[in-house]
Amino acid sequence: MLIISIGNTFAQTATSNSDKIFDMPPGYPKQRFFVDLGKGNKMQIELASFEDLKFFYNIDSLVNEFLTDLEPLKDSLSNDLLSKRIDYTTDSLGRKKIRIQQFSPKGFSFVSKEGDIASLKLEQDTVNFIGIVHYIAKYSMRKAFADSRLYRLSFFLNNLQDLKTYVNGSLNEKISALKNNINSAWVTNRSTGRVYLKAEPSISGRLTKGYVAGGDYLNIRASVEVQNYKHYFVPSFTLGAGLILSNTHFKREIVLSWDPNFLFANDTQGQLKTYRNDFLTLTWGQGFVRDNEPRKESPLLFIMSLGYLINRQGEYYDKNTFRLGAGRLSLFEGKTKIEPIMYFNNFFKGVTPGIRLIQSF
Repeated sequence: MLIISIGNTFAQTATSNSDKIFDMPPGYPKQRFFVDLGKGNKMQIELASFEDLKFFYNIDSLVNEFLTDLEPLKDSLSNDLLSKRIDYTTDSLGRKKIRIQQFSPKGFSFVSKEGDIASLKLEQDTVNFIGIVHYIAKYSMRKAFADSRLYRLSFFLNNLQDLKTYVNGSLNEKISALKNNINSAWVTNRSTGRVYLKAEPSISGRLTKGYVAGGDYLNIRASVEVQNYKHYFVPSFTLGAGLILSNTHFKREIVLSWDPNFLFANDTQGQLKTYRNDFLTLTWGQGFVRDNEPRKESPLLFIMSLGYLINRQGEYYDKNTFRLGAGRLSLFEGKTKIEPIMYFNNFFKGVTPGIRLIQSF
């Protein structure tokens, strides 16, 4: 029974093939916009790149094509009390794929007026248009390669039939307003905390320009380093866990890491021996978010690190040694860094300067 229970739990939590086709990965979009259509109906636009908004320039045609493809299935959608989710996509071969899900309400709701009782539907219907864009990705210091990205257009409607009423040019006007005014003023509503496009107040987002960047994250960091200590050449590696605190454009990072440093020398028998000296390091920095992704490596405006020797082998480092780093020169999109460092012990006694080269992964 225990094995069956575990198997059922896994089956319920695992991602199905249907979800892979019709859903976006969690946290995938970089920009998300909401459009108020009135009477509680809304349209949502999710993009990995703003240039993909072009696929919605003629949104009336897209919706009409969807309604035509849905016509043979209308009998399966006849129960107005069920809330519906319809996913609509086109694969790489040009085939249309439709997924229909219907959900029964938890209990029954009614509305009473002048003695007449009618069933009441409380959950909205959802329609998702999912698309894929194939393109050539080009990054500095890397060879161009073929890649793809997703976009999604969603409608949240009191009734699925409401979608027909918007095929009148009004949606095209909303898309045009977003396209032409994306870089114009966004106004914050202090009561909701959301921002609204000043030129078209029906368009809103969580952050300016619809960015979904920002938030707090835990991150794992790994890197390899080389540094000098006095006249020694010292390789090392770093494993750490960090906390990223960010908003739309700015972030702060706090990282606690373990840094084993390796020195090599012959012992009294003339055999080469490795001496490992471990530092526990706290790093704090702040700077701008790159590509609207706080977890991406990026040059920071200010960064400082302080390490303490927690494991000592050999007579290379003095007891109670600290390592202080202040500022880093970032190269190659922030993956490679050069950090000036200073070793000292017992409150800045025995000061030794050095340079540290860091390669992140």
